Amino acid sequence: MKENSSDSLINRRRALARIGALSMSMPGLVKVFGGATLVPGLLHGCSSQETASSASSQLRVALAWINNVEYAGLFVAEDKNFYGARNIKPVFLPGGPNAPMPSVSVAAGAAQLGFDNDLRRFIEAVNLGNDFVIIGAQYQRSPGGVISLANRPVRRAEDLVGCRFLGQEGVKTSVDAALTLAGLPLEYTYLPAGYSVSSLVENQGDAYSGFAVNQPITLEKEYGMKPNIDYFFTSWADLGLHGYANMLFCHRRFLDENFQKAVKFLAGTIQGWRANFENPSLGVDLVLNEYGRDLGLNRDQQMRQNLIQAEYMESDLTREKGLFWVDAGIMEREMYPSLRAGGLVELPDAQSLVDTRVLEAAYELFAQAA
Repeated sequence: MKENSSDSLINRRRALARIGALSMSMPGLVKVFGGATLVPGLLHGCSSQETASSASSQLRVALAWINNVEYAGLFVAEDKNFYGARNIKPVFLPGGPNAPMPSVSVAAGAAQLGFDNDLRRFIEAVNLGNDFVIIGAQYQRSPGGVISLANRPVRRAEDLVGCRFLGQEGVKTSVDAALTLAGLPLEYTYLPAGYSVSSLVENQGDAYSGFAVNQPITLEKEYGMKPNIDYFFTSWADLGLHGYANMLFCHRRFLDENFQKAVKFLAGTIQGWRANFENPSLGVDLVLNEYGRDLGLNRDQQMRQNLIQAEYMESDLTREKGLFWVDAGIMEREMYPSLRAGGLVELPDAQSLVDTRVLEAAYELFAQAA
């Protein structure tokens, strides 16, 4: 089959991500460094913004993915001087395939703040001895899930039994957890897959692990498929696996020593996301023309992604308290059972893992300004 634009984009992403990537495997690097602050110049050269001065206002922020609209709020905040007005100068370190995971960058001292898009992976890093603390969460539920076609839709955990499942590295534990929580046997065939949904379209499997803000848009734009008719997207949350995603975190020691810097960054970030959703085209333009201009991103896809992700950034909690809010009780009651079902038995105390003081202080700044 001829390579489509989505496949080409993935290849470009991989090539870009290899620039400055480390040769050591990322999970192994977390184990080596643990919670120590080592190799402070680890990622220098990965971003053009690294030429900025090392003034006390600078914050290096490790992203979990490439510079696309997943981080539109950050780019809008910088463009509108929401950070600069608070004397904060962020340096964004892009992620992506083969790039260091945010937990690695923060553990090694290459970044002070990080966004981790996988709660299980984040907790595994904590269990390795990293004294990390979550200070906010962009996504109240993960936009990840299962994509299937009309000939064999997956709408419930029961539909996973007996299927041929196409998934990326680490996804098998999610399938196992969904089946375990539903009291079902782990009877299915797991097939390793990449980030292109073409393998599902070509009938190499019955179900595919993807993201609501990514592959479904490809099915609609490039294959002319209609949601809930030609294809189905069922989130992991719909299958019983609840969890925050794109958690904003830092080392506990950094928070103790730089509390106001964290508050100012989070306040600027929240302002940026508010402005992005008031004018979604602004974030898209910044990505296409500046932050991700060399990534070959498609404007229609980025605009659609920017609109879709708003749904995943909202919850009853954020409607009550505001964007990025997190709750240790919700994590322990609703998210920890999913992790245990996936075999992660050793879990840190949620009350210690989550610190809402930064959120409280950021929203106090907004209240004072009003």
